[in-house]
Amino acid sequence: MSIEKRKLTKQEKERISFTINIILAVSFIVLLFSFWNIQVLKKRHYTDLANQNITKDIEIKAPRGLILDRNRKRLAENKLNFTLFLVREYSRDIGETIEIAHSILDIDQEKIQKKIEKYKYHPESFMIPLEKDLSLKKAIYIESHSDELAEFKIEIEPARAYPYEEVGSHILGYISELTAEELESKKGEGYVLGDIVGKSGIEKQYESYLRGIKGVQTVARDNLGRIMKVLKEEEPVIGQTVILTIDIELQKFVEGIFQDHRGTVGVVDLKTGGILAMVSKPNFNPEFFTGVLEPKEWSALVNDPAKPLHNKFLQGSYSPGSVFKIVVALAALQEKVIKTSTLSHCPGAVKIYDRIFQCWKSGGHGTLNVVGALKNSCNIFFYRVGKKLDIDVLAKYAAMLGIGPQTFVDLPNEKMGLVPTKEWKLKTLKQKWFPGETISVAIGGGLLNTTPIQVLLLISTVALRGQKPSLHLLEAVEEKGQVVMAFKPRFERLDIDERYFDIVIKGLYKVVNDGGTGRAARVPGFDICGKTGTQQVISKENPNYRTLVKQKRFKPHSWFVSFAPRDHPKFAMVVFVENGGDAGAVAAPMAAKIYKEIFRRYKE
Repeated sequence: MSIEKRKLTKQEKERISFTINIILAVSFIVLLFSFWNIQVLKKRHYTDLANQNITKDIEIKAPRGLILDRNRKRLAENKLNFTLFLVREYSRDIGETIEIAHSILDIDQEKIQKKIEKYKYHPESFMIPLEKDLSLKKAIYIESHSDELAEFKIEIEPARAYPYEEVGSHILGYISELTAEELESKKGEGYVLGDIVGKSGIEKQYESYLRGIKGVQTVARDNLGRIMKVLKEEEPVIGQTVILTIDIELQKFVEGIFQDHRGTVGVVDLKTGGILAMVSKPNFNPEFFTGVLEPKEWSALVNDPAKPLHNKFLQGSYSPGSVFKIVVALAALQEKVIKTSTLSHCPGAVKIYDRIFQCWKSGGHGTLNVVGALKNSCNIFFYRVGKKLDIDVLAKYAAMLGIGPQTFVDLPNEKMGLVPTKEWKLKTLKQKWFPGETISVAIGGGLLNTTPIQVLLLISTVALRGQKPSLHLLEAVEEKGQVVMAFKPRFERLDIDERYFDIVIKGLYKVVNDGGTGRAARVPGFDICGKTGTQQVISKENPNYRTLVKQKRFKPHSWFVSFAPRDHPKFAMVVFVENGGDAGAVAAPMAAKIYKEIFRRYKE
């Protein structure tokens, strides 16, 4: 079977030719439209894409604001710091890059890998910080080999410096790199992973003022990613200046005399409620955190049994001991449970609720009124007063005077104290309150505990005869030399008759100036008023007490709270020495030294 070839007719040829021409015309029109679309309609879009290949926005870190003391001395400032970054998009082989980083930085490859993995969800162009505070020698080496080490970039960034090193570290706090959890909590605030933020102290409390505003630099790059030209730049704005009420020279002095002890000291200006000095020992150097802190280093620090990061002034929880007798005296006077004429005989021990309660002075103090009981810190007097007071009444006055609730000082992580009540015990321990428990609380024992800053607030309120100050560290915030915020002193008038404060103050004056338990704090002419507190760590009823108490860790804690002068008081103070022993022999003389320095520095 054969197929015959048929010639196309003229009409068929014309139809095929027409169809081909139509197809070619349509194709040309589509192609022309595509060129027009690219060249005209989407010119801006493709120009932007092209620019993105040759330009890059580089974030410029903002220097943190300065922190100054009341005399404008710098407590925290900035220095220039070389930081090494890795940009993964310029790495031909990430394994080889890690080996190079290891050889330059002398850091384990595993640690470098972990740092890179931390930013695995960020764009390849993201600059991953590998090492801060890079040495000048290493920086020069990397810059001189930039052609071979294109994936490594060195930036000069602001870093924190603390001129006084450990002095005032619990006030200032420290800064460190933002964690993923913190980043999540600060979403929408302009932070990115790798940013530095305040972690404690003033650095954390006033982070929003100190952080500054980042800048942006738009640069042109070549095909190797090297910067050829700066196209435009928005300068970063330094953070605002935070001025504190702290007197750093007084702070240095207090830390000097406290260097061999553990505990805390707080000094307040009673005119404003501004804290002049706040010492917590042991302390730390905040610059330790400005570099890259390895997990082992952090673990060693937080697990240090001495707890150098623990701010005892705000977070230390202790029984107030005989200092609490101030609260009991005021509550009893205001509630008309006692008068100044009320006398009580102290034979050295007394039986209450079928239990023998001892006075610290075994021979007894004889017959005393409330002034004499405060002067001699007589337990028997206050045991009997405690029997007449309901625990809920004591708790009410304690909270009113500052014991128990937070003071809301402007520092983070302040702890509450505990003044037990009937409701609290029933809810927490599922037990009812027994009247005998109030006896122990009346001399500052039992379930009662407080923080040193609460005790400072108590003695400040007593000094001001019932005007309760708002304790604070911030004096002002400045920007470009102009005050943008200033703290206004605040005082709350308590519902306790002023004459009862005068009665208590008479007793506190005698504690120091008339042979009382705090006589070692006496400085002629200063009219210091105070109260000692020696709080046992182990019970005297322990059969091994005399042996154990010779060991430092079993010695009693030492309190001395005070203010001066008696009339028109200017300063108040708390001294707390962990395992210091007898308060009259340890804390009280320390307070005297501090008062001498205060009055030397603040002569009218």
